[in-house]
Amino acid sequence: MANRDGDVILACLKLARAMRRIPPERREYPFPPAVGRLLDCAAKNPGVSSRELCEFLDVRPSSLSEMLSRAEADGFITRTVDEADRRIQRISLSEKGQKAVNDMEAARNLEAQKMTSALTEEEKEQFCLLCDKLSTHMERLALDLPEDRRMPPPPPPGFPPHGFKPPFPGPEEDKPEKPGRPPLPPGGRIKC
Repeated sequence: MANRDGDVILACLKLARAMRRIPPERREYPFPPAVGRLLDCAAKNPGVSSRELCEFLDVRPSSLSEMLSRAEADGFITRTVDEADRRIQRISLSEKGQKAVNDMEAARNLEAQKMTSALTEEEKEQFCLLCDKLSTHMERLALDLPEDRRMPPPPPPGFPPHGFKPPFPGPEEDKPEKPGRPPLPPGGRIKC
């Protein structure tokens, strides 16, 4: 399927289709994908509270509690009680947890480099700028839609930290029901 000159939407769809044809390389980690997401969030938000992690990861407290227990038992995280408010637990990575996050990041960077090797560094930068510009424009267009046709907006700047990329898609069973909101398409928003 050849791209018509100037048909940006068709070019985006063609790229998305090509990306789906190359699944991410399977990597063996000593924890499930959901724990990998947790470790990544804890790395980018040192001392994060369990409540904040629930919001970042978009999981139920019971699911988070199970993930934290497993990660702590395996030596990837430590939990400490907040001195100002003893009801709050602060989550930090252990040395082993930081090494696991570094390994995941290196694997992601290697895969991204392989997939974008057809572009120069200047082209990559320009591509990202154009995608950001088009995304911002489409967000503005969404505001003109009737409320019942709009998808939920992305999280505000700084929540989660700018530039964060989740290592794995989250398990569907960990997603809480959000009444009155249309379902999100796969990859519809990044939570952490």
